[in-house]
Amino acid sequence: MTSLAEVQRAFTRICFDHEPQAADLALLHDDASRWLMYRRMVRSRLFKMMRNGLPKTAALLGPTRFDAAISDYLAEHAPQTRFIREVVNELVDHALPGWAQDEALPHLADLARYEALKWRVGALEWPTTAPVADELDFEGRPVLNPTVRDLTVRFRVDKDWRSPSRLDGAHRVLVHQKPGSNRVYTYVLNPMGGQLFDAWRESESFAEGARHVLAANERAPDARFIDGMAGVLADMVEQSIFLGSARAPASQSAGPPDPSAPGPDR
Repeated sequence: MTSLAEVQRAFTRICFDHEPQAADLALLHDDASRWLMYRRMVRSRLFKMMRNGLPKTAALLGPTRFDAAISDYLAEHAPQTRFIREVVNELVDHALPGWAQDEALPHLADLARYEALKWRVGALEWPTTAPVADELDFEGRPVLNPTVRDLTVRFRVDKDWRSPSRLDGAHRVLVHQKPGSNRVYTYVLNPMGGQLFDAWRESESFAEGARHVLAANERAPDARFIDGMAGVLADMVEQSIFLGSARAPASQSAGPPDPSAPGPDR
């Protein structure tokens, strides 16, 4: 007697294999045309979701090659999530090793990763306990926008997805939402800007982060560095990448306790 688990596995293969197998259709004990209709319905929705999530990648590859990548993903990997939107990112994870080797389309991998990141950020919800920030204070602790995600690219795929120029060094792409809006924004940083971003999101103050970058590059805080840093920071705050600064609590800013001070009554 066929178990329910065997029937489920057969139906999964019918939906996701490159071609449905006669043995699986026979295992379901019903009109094969009915199961083939279900296959078309399931695959149609999945294909549509992935085309919607990666429209420029799909256009760059063309329908035949993009659909073949989806078919390979479904047959070799199959969706591992109950959230249908996640199949977009799963497809990119599955196809990326091959796309990264495409010499005719050297920017294909960057484009697919960029679109997948935008898709993921677009699905984020602004946290109900979002961090509170005061106005920018260079000595204050940086408050990072909680929706910011980033990736490194070698092509400006955010500007030109057909034939973008190759960048002089790896650049960082920041993708995020702004408070009160679910629109997705993009901000690109050159290598020095990327170092500042990393330092600021890990440091106790913007000033401390700048000092770390200066030390790492063995340079002095000359006028060129200060002007460039100020411009990057102003842009990041204007774009809501950093929401501002947070002051240290009074208990932290007051310094260590005086050991000679009297303790509490016992």
